[in-house]
Amino acid sequence: MFQPGLAALSGQEMSEAPPDWHAGPAADLLKGLLMPDDPRPVLGLPELLQPARLDRTLLHVYGPELMPSQLPVLVSQWSKYYFMQFWPALLVPRLMHGWQLPLGFAEVAIALDERGLPVALKPLAIGVAGDAALESVIQANLRPVIDALSEYGAVSAAVLWGNAGDYLEQCIVALEQRLGSELPPARRLLESSGSPLYGAVRYLDDGRRQRRSCCLSFQVEWVGHCEHCPLCP
Repeated sequence: MFQPGLAALSGQEMSEAPPDWHAGPAADLLKGLLMPDDPRPVLGLPELLQPARLDRTLLHVYGPELMPSQLPVLVSQWSKYYFMQFWPALLVPRLMHGWQLPLGFAEVAIALDERGLPVALKPLAIGVAGDAALESVIQANLRPVIDALSEYGAVSAAVLWGNAGDYLEQCIVALEQRLGSELPPARRLLESSGSPLYGAVRYLDDGRRQRRSCCLSFQVEWVGHCEHCPLCP
């Protein structure tokens, strides 16, 4: 039996049966994680990120007034919904339960809401017990996702990595609040100078939270500056 947040990091013996990660202090963070046998309709991640499919999806989400004239902004905003689903699916099972869900680019499907925004992530297999290593999943999932979106939307990869880092930091803070302790493996993704997520968020002397990079939302008037925009004084 794992002690949340600690046993997964200690290397102690792990069960081969998947844990119930929808129970415990972080269960509310996993509302967007579907099991492999969940019957709800999903699209494989490689299919979802095909340019023709993205054209249809973003047009449905944002309408012809913005699509495709504001494509870089729209891709940046749409990516945030994916990152919202990705981080809890990675961090909670792996760091709190010692369980590695298969989250590679071709191992994941996505559920969209009626508009076309990502609302759930579905691993296509149940996974295995494992350690708390995170970096390999970043390379196997986030890098191809960000590369595909960057190329499609003519938006800098740095903007998309900034979005990913923003939601990573939010997820870490939410988990640490529930656990009452820090999660060093997750924090290293933000603190290692070799990580593409390095320094994604900082806290100013007055306590305000600020992103490292702008998400471009200010370029669309009705969206405006995000709450933690680095361009605002």
